[in-house]
Order: sequence, then structure tokens, then C-alpha cells
Amino acid sequence: MTVELWHQLFPSIAVFGWLCLAVLIAGTIRSFTGFGGGLVLAPLFSLFMAPADMVVVVLLLNFVISVQTLPETWRTTNWKMVWSVTIPAFVGIPIGVWLIEWLDPMVTRRVIGVIVASLAATMLIGWQYNGARGKLQDWLVGLAGGALTAMAGVGGPPLVLYFLSDKTITPVVLRSFFMMFFAFIQLGTMAVFLYKDLINTRQIVYSLSFMPVYFLSAILGTYFFHRALQSSAGLIKRLSLWFLLIVGSVTIVI
Repeated sequence: MTVELWHQLFPSIAVFGWLCLAVLIAGTIRSFTGFGGGLVLAPLFSLFMAPADMVVVVLLLNFVISVQTLPETWRTTNWKMVWSVTIPAFVGIPIGVWLIEWLDPMVTRRVIGVIVASLAATMLIGWQYNGARGKLQDWLVGLAGGALTAMAGVGGPPLVLYFLSDKTITPVVLRSFFMMFFAFIQLGTMAVFLYKDLINTRQIVYSLSFMPVYFLSAILGTYFFHRALQSSAGLIKRLSLWFLLIVGSVTIVI
């Protein structure tokens, strides 16, 4: 990591500090709920990074968290549920990569803002999916999740709306599902990015700079999930959703 490149990526200590705060919040939310890291990071990172750089940095950070929690989540993973959407998600990845190369960066940023704000608003008003569930729905949700992960690093919304409304899934199994699904889909997306030669030194420097903070956030989120905030889980989720709504809305208008 050269000093010159680091200063190019972070024009001031203040910028680096604010981005580290965003990383801390994102990682804590992700480790607490199993999703949400990319939803926080993608809109904010898109203000400072090119779309391809943003996606790779978000994927690398979240993949590290997924691997870090693997021993715990492996034991409680519903593998049938994971594979039902992971296979179609792999099909969606090339679509997302094509979109990120084709879309204007400003349009990509606006799309990210709309996705994040819409998900937060939908969950805040309490809307739930009560439609049919089966192979077709699993494929559509997985395909959309894979494409959005590769295009914008925010593949969670289709799966969150689809699976959170299923009352037969316990919070522990749901969290493990999200962790495991995104580990697979992040790995698959990075493989495609490598094949397309879309991974560069800037992305590695960004990721290494944020990695210590993200490790800390993973520990905090896991601790909160198991101990400190179980009695206040509803409040924490609502605060997280309001935060996502604000971040998404700001990204749309800037």
C-alpha cells in the first residue's frame, strides 16, 4: 500500500473517519441481522468510488465477515433453503456484471439509493409478502439477488422481503441463511469480476484500510445478537431501517 495511493483514495482524515464510522455501523448491522452491510455501504461508497470499485470493496468486506462467522452459522444453516436461491443467484451474477459495465455511474448510484430507501420504507410500514412460495418464486428472488449483488453490492432486498415474511423461519436460522447465502454469492461474484479483470489495486487498498474496523463491527454485532440487545431487537431493527432510509434518500438527491 503506497502512501500516495492512500491519499488519493482518502483526500482527508475526516473523509476516512466518516467512512470508517459507516463501516462500523454497517458491519454491526450485518452481524446482528445477517444482512444490511451492503445496504449501508453501497450508497455511501458510491459517493466516493466508481461503481465497480464500490461493488468489489463491499463484497470483500462482507465476505470476510461471512467467513469469520462461518463456524457458528454452519451449524444452524438450512441448506435446502440456501441452495434454492443460490443456484439462480449464480445465473443472475453475469447479468449484474453486464449492467455495471453498461450503466452510467450516476444512474447506478441513483438505483442503489432507490433500492435501499424503498426496502427501508417497505419494512418500516410493515408490508409483508403473503403470495405464493415455490420453485418459481425462489428462482425469481435468487436471480434478482444475484444480479443486484454484482451490479450494486445490494442483493439483499428481494431475499429480505421474501424470507422475513415467512413466520416458519426462526431468527437464528434466518440469520444463518443470509450469512451463508451471501458468502456463496459474494465468492461467485468476485470470481466473475476476476475473470472480467475488474479487480484492481485501489479496491484492495480500500478493503485493507477498512478491514480492522469491519472485524470489530462483526464482534459487536454478534455480541449484541446473542446477549446485550435481544430484549431490544425490535428497536434496533427499526433504528437500522430509519438509518437506511435516510442514507438511501440522500444518495438519490445528491
